[in-house]
Amino acid sequence: MSTTPESPDFRAWLAQRDDHELANLLRLRPDVALPLPPGITPLAARLQLRASVGRAVRTLTALELAVLEAAANLGGELAAVTETDVVNAVCPATGADPDQVEAAVGRLRELALCYGPAEGMRITAEAMSSLPPDWQLLDDAPAALSPDAVEDLPDSQRAILDTLLNSGGVGRTRHAAADADPAHPVAQLIDAGLLVRVDAGTVRLPRRVRALLRGGDVVRRPLVPSPRVLGETPADERARDRADQAGAGAGLEVARHLRQLIELLGETPAPLLKEGGVGVRAVTSLARALTVEEAEIHRLVSLGVAAGLLGRGEPSPLPVRDEGSDYLSPTLAADGWLDSDLATRWVAMLAGWLDSPWAPWLIGTAGEKRQPVRLLGDEMKRPHLAEHRRLVVSRFALAAEGVDVGGEEMRDDLFFTRPVAATLLPEATVAAIVDEARWIGALSRGTATSVLRALLDPEADALAVAQEVTPGTVERVIAQGDMTILAPGPLPRSLQTELDLLGELESAGLASVYRVTETSVRRALDTGRTAEELRTWLADHTLGEVPQSVTYLIEDVARRHGTLRGGPAMSYLRCDDPSLLAEAARTPAAERVALKVIAPTVAVAQAPLVRVIEALREAGFQPVAEDATGAALDIRPKPARLPAPDIPARAPHQLDESRISAAVAAIRRADGAKEAGAAVSGADTQTTLALLQAAARGGRTVTLGFVDKHGRAVHRTVTPLTVTGGQVDALDEVTGQVQRFMLHRITEVLLG
Repeated sequence: MSTTPESPDFRAWLAQRDDHELANLLRLRPDVALPLPPGITPLAARLQLRASVGRAVRTLTALELAVLEAAANLGGELAAVTETDVVNAVCPATGADPDQVEAAVGRLRELALCYGPAEGMRITAEAMSSLPPDWQLLDDAPAALSPDAVEDLPDSQRAILDTLLNSGGVGRTRHAAADADPAHPVAQLIDAGLLVRVDAGTVRLPRRVRALLRGGDVVRRPLVPSPRVLGETPADERARDRADQAGAGAGLEVARHLRQLIELLGETPAPLLKEGGVGVRAVTSLARALTVEEAEIHRLVSLGVAAGLLGRGEPSPLPVRDEGSDYLSPTLAADGWLDSDLATRWVAMLAGWLDSPWAPWLIGTAGEKRQPVRLLGDEMKRPHLAEHRRLVVSRFALAAEGVDVGGEEMRDDLFFTRPVAATLLPEATVAAIVDEARWIGALSRGTATSVLRALLDPEADALAVAQEVTPGTVERVIAQGDMTILAPGPLPRSLQTELDLLGELESAGLASVYRVTETSVRRALDTGRTAEELRTWLADHTLGEVPQSVTYLIEDVARRHGTLRGGPAMSYLRCDDPSLLAEAARTPAAERVALKVIAPTVAVAQAPLVRVIEALREAGFQPVAEDATGAALDIRPKPARLPAPDIPARAPHQLDESRISAAVAAIRRADGAKEAGAAVSGADTQTTLALLQAAARGGRTVTLGFVDKHGRAVHRTVTPLTVTGGQVDALDEVTGQVQRFMLHRITEVLLG
């Protein structure tokens, strides 16, 4: 592993890059540029950190990963390999042409996952180690291996596979030789491709077979782009417009439900469980109040919390019947959202959903502790879900506008462009993300809406796009003789509030229908509106004449409404009908508020007016509150609110050019000509681990120095087979047996 002019080490190779190449590297791996690296040596160290390497590896396509794997199989982790050998290994295995493979090699060099010239290329430390366990694209098992390949095996063969699975995947047997008895189970498993012959006395369990034994599926491997690449089909403007309209309709319906939920929780915050989740009873109560399914409440609450419109804590004011717990309640940011236009609401919801860590589809399933997952519970939170959401929906945005991206086509593209993430992402999660995207209007008719495309493009103005595709609000409604009121489009908040009070929603959508009933008119009157105000509002906002049937209903309810009048005394009641006042004073509700008749038409109570009004309404009376002049008052309590949350700004996906230039300048200032050629020395446990893993993949012999259980320093010449779980299984070259070494006891590793 010594440094030579033909095979420079990583740090020296990095020092030889010019400013343009360094700037491009920082663009591709922005995590290493913050804070500014003080020289080539710190930059090289950051580029070889497993976390940083892992992030870079997750951006590789299937073909680029196949190239990386082929280079590792040729020994590129331990010694230099030629680019020609890598191309010759990848082309027949994947069907890719040499130009594609050479382009993949160039991409790996740009990411600093491979380095060195074409005649002496090496793989960066940690590149292979950062891949998921049992990861493999270039097969060591038959291509026809199916998910049920291990289900119907005889017990003798299945027992061998299970033993190897539980013991590291490598075993010694005298039946592994080419001339062994073909009737023996080991030989039969080798012939079936379920075991791989390492040598005449050693077998290894293929990674694909390990995945099947653990209950996983065989990894799909579309290594070469399919003939139809997403984005080749020309845009369809008419289909785009239809998708935008449908998406806007879906998004505004979610906004309507979220508005109702915010208003409901503002009146009555939902108590939380001790662990911070929302209980089943609270969810059921919210679903019943909004007349929606409980699954809709799960989505709405998750969206509200992610967008900063809902929060958990002690709201102000506290509920009248405070239970001493934390509550789910709107935040101060909800008021600004409610007052904003429809486009702003939709964009805020979409942005919150894209960055949301909540997985509402998990609610009700068994969590890690075998307890059902609760709404806003810890097990419902997935830190990487925001990344997964963007990854999945971005597949739809790759196609031209208006082009329908089928589910299978989307999955194929995902498995080629981001195979690491795709293989770790369950099908159920992908389906749930796509379903939520349709629900909120990010996807429609199999394509990404224009607003989603703008949100995924850092250069686009998503709000401006949303304002173009969102229908404008209407200022007039249509009142009809059958007691219905038609809103031909979205309404401003002030009109929407009045119509929600006066009518019962019958049909929702961009155009909605409300029905005026005795109950709805009484609800409007309860808030302090008078019959004259309701008639005037209808006359001012109705196209044409207000039907007499609607006017008569309002007047009829108003005649029977508010005959009891109350005001603060502690509070008082007055009524022109002495018998009605006397009847109210005899009820149990009157006893609770200490209501006492002091004159034929006047009574006083020893309770606040709000409690008196509520108690009498519960008893079936219809009192209203009044001020000192006799004008009706709206005594509804002030909505509860929590402080607006501090939502951290999302880190940019790319660095701006000024930051990149500053980073390159900082590196150049810190490194002189002498330091540029210096080599990095020193070893640690991480280096030892990477070297052993590389030796196992490359089949190289090493000399292990370790301390045995008696404290003695011992050396063994071995060939590492597997390196997992802090231990190394290696074939002893002297005894021919597989031995296990604990990683923390290994003191040195020397290549043979």
